[in-house]
Amino acid sequence: MKKVTLQMIAEQVGVSKALVSKALSNDPAVNNSTREEIWRMAQDMGYRFDKLRKSSQFTKTGNIAVLMPEAYLDDIEYWGKIIRGIDKELSAYDFSMILSGINISLDPEEGLPSSISESKSDGALLLGHIPEPYMKALEAIELPFVLVDSNVQNAEHDHILANNYIGAYNATKRLIESGHRRLAFVGDVETAWSFKERDRGFEEAVKHHNAASQDQVSITWVRGVGVSGRGNYINSEFMDKLRLSITGQQVTGFFCANDMLAIESLRYLMEWGYRCPEDFSVIGFDDLSLSEFMIPKLTTVQVPKEHMGSRAVKTILERIKHPGTVPEQILLATKLIERSSVKVLETADLAGE
Repeated sequence: MKKVTLQMIAEQVGVSKALVSKALSNDPAVNNSTREEIWRMAQDMGYRFDKLRKSSQFTKTGNIAVLMPEAYLDDIEYWGKIIRGIDKELSAYDFSMILSGINISLDPEEGLPSSISESKSDGALLLGHIPEPYMKALEAIELPFVLVDSNVQNAEHDHILANNYIGAYNATKRLIESGHRRLAFVGDVETAWSFKERDRGFEEAVKHHNAASQDQVSITWVRGVGVSGRGNYINSEFMDKLRLSITGQQVTGFFCANDMLAIESLRYLMEWGYRCPEDFSVIGFDDLSLSEFMIPKLTTVQVPKEHMGSRAVKTILERIKHPGTVPEQILLATKLIERSSVKVLETADLAGE
């Protein structure tokens, strides 16, 4: 029987011999679907290779710790999908995930799980509002880690994010193009880095429009609602600010820092007798499953949640394998999903404002 070579496998798959070699040695740089295709072809052709997906050269336990605030464990809509992406990608490499909810009120000495304190993991993924002292604790024991949608901006560590700025810019631009000239940003900007970037995109879109047109757009902020390491929150200020925005300031277009804030805004405004999109338009952010079942269906910015989890896994495995490489901030593209909550204002609508 003729010996199967790397070149023969490459010709069957339609890739280079070098790529086949990388895939069979489990190089994380190879696209997951391509790697799987090469493995299948190698098996079908009878090529003998070590299918063990872990590389003993750079892993000891075969485990990756995933740390997130305890409150996030209830959020299957956002964080749950990121975790799904993490789990799928880890499985492709035969790694296991050790998921732990962190009590962020505790010091790292008390709050770090056994997956870290007992050296059961080769690296860690830190999701969301993990306090900086926890990062310092991981640095002290030289455990590689990657931030995922973190509230902390630290150029010394890899960080996986959605492109919040561009997503917000495009959403705000859509409201402006629909004829809305009095806009509001809903959310406490300082509560999350993602909110800050979304507010920056909101303001820049308005600034660029106003610089190019005499048809000026005015903006305001509806505060008292946001997100933290303990989940979403609403305080008494929110309802007063929201009511004022649509009565005294006559806002017609709301850009909300996430979908849950958009849903809360819709609920209150409609309880007060306003209609969407007849009286006001609203755009959210994240594209939660619930946004498609709202009445009206919510226009929102889609965040590639599963892909964020997948990319985080590839990044941590690369970090473990090559600890000396320059840290990266990876921004994944967002997409505006247009549904029914934005109305294009007609000339009559504008004249009546």
